[in-house]
Amino acid sequence: MSQFTKKAIVETFLELLKEHSLDKITVKDIVEKCGINRNTFYYYYQDIYDLIDDVFDIETKKVLEDEKQYESWYEELLRVALFVVENRPAILHIYDSKSRDVLEKYLFAICDKLIRNYVEQQVQGMEVSDKEKEFVITFYGYSLVGMTLNWIKGNSQSDSADYLKGMAAVFEGTVKTALECTQNCLANKKFRHF
Repeated sequence: MSQFTKKAIVETFLELLKEHSLDKITVKDIVEKCGINRNTFYYYYQDIYDLIDDVFDIETKKVLEDEKQYESWYEELLRVALFVVENRPAILHIYDSKSRDVLEKYLFAICDKLIRNYVEQQVQGMEVSDKEKEFVITFYGYSLVGMTLNWIKGNSQSDSADYLKGMAAVFEGTVKTALECTQNCLANKKFRHF
């Protein structure tokens, strides 16, 4: 029963967040729409910000615990982006609030896992140090998170599928080259202060 109630609170909150900015949603709104009393809400959450943290923790765990291997980077990206795509208005309201850091933390955690898995596949047969791999993973992590935030803000004129396909194409087409370039640059000490 308790997981059912907690799930109902989360789903109700996301529904409200699709329609209203975060600062317009109250605990009263959530409990009335959910059909529970305030004490039940406070049994699970200290406040709305605690609820936001839990929403992203739940989604992060879903992605990080999924060990399925997908055929392409696009399929992997689509799987991860599904939560953002399905809840874009709600995500935008979070982006525009003081809880933006929770959204960014979620995106960085997800992107790190995806990129790390892909990079590990690409370095097979290459002599790439951990430092070089970490540089590439960090570089692409910031790129993907930035592109995702740009899409969330509405700065992209593409629809979701086209935008994700473009991100996947650039990523798949450049990661191996980036690993090779990083390996060569560091091995040749071209950038001594790097």
